[in-house]
Amino acid sequence: MSIARINMMEFLSEKDLVSSENFYQTIQKEWFGNAQTVITVRTGPKSILNLAVYSSYEDAETNLSKRKEFQDILKNKFTVVDSFYYEGDITYFENSKADEIKVERKS
Repeated sequence: MSIARINMMEFLSEKDLVSSENFYQTIQKEWFGNAQTVITVRTGPKSILNLAVYSSYEDAETNLSKRKEFQDILKNKFTVVDSFYYEGDITYFENSKADEIKVERKS
């Protein structure tokens, strides 16, 4: 069963949030390429929610060392002030209108 990992991050400034998003996009495929789907949502001027879907808990665990490295970089370079994650089984998924999703890239 596929699982989701939901990361919540709060930054000291909007500039740090934008810089961290830019950094994440440069490493996402290399460090977290085993994710089946990744969605990042700006939940406020200084906060984001990141949702990643993996095929299994075992698959998600393979990149925990890179997640820790990423979190350390966020704390040291981009002043993340709070970060935590949840993970669990996906109990419902509907994606029939995926082609209608519009993404606005802010940088």
